[in-house]
Amino acid sequence: MKKILLLFLLCFAVNGYSDAANFEVGDVFESKKRTTSVVLYKFKADLLMLLRNIYQPHRSKTGSFRNLEPRYKYDLQKGDKIILLVSLEERGKEIFQVALVPKKKSKKQDNPYYYVVPDNFNQLVFVEHLTE
Repeated sequence: MKKILLLFLLCFAVNGYSDAANFEVGDVFESKKRTTSVVLYKFKADLLMLLRNIYQPHRSKTGSFRNLEPRYKYDLQKGDKIILLVSLEERGKEIFQVALVPKKKSKKQDNPYYYVVPDNFNQLVFVEHLTE
């Protein structure tokens, strides 16, 4: 009986760890929470600089952090959707170029294209997969 129970638990544990997130170009995600930690960056260079500083924190004695302009990043709000357009591989990390479909239209968002790292996509809800 114990062996059957252990085998059953082992199957659940292996199944839970084997569900790797596979994101494809054309997937649409929506933010259902009021606040998420998914941040969209207008420039790819800003995102790469952030990744470089996270993975190499002691690069110089004075620090290599630079303040990012708040107008060049966008925190996803409740009801916003993103569409994955292009998958890029930069420095061993997967980066996506996404199109933002905001719930509330704003005049200051003239460019709907942003860059994002899919680390926190588990906070978003998969809506659909676009074929075209």
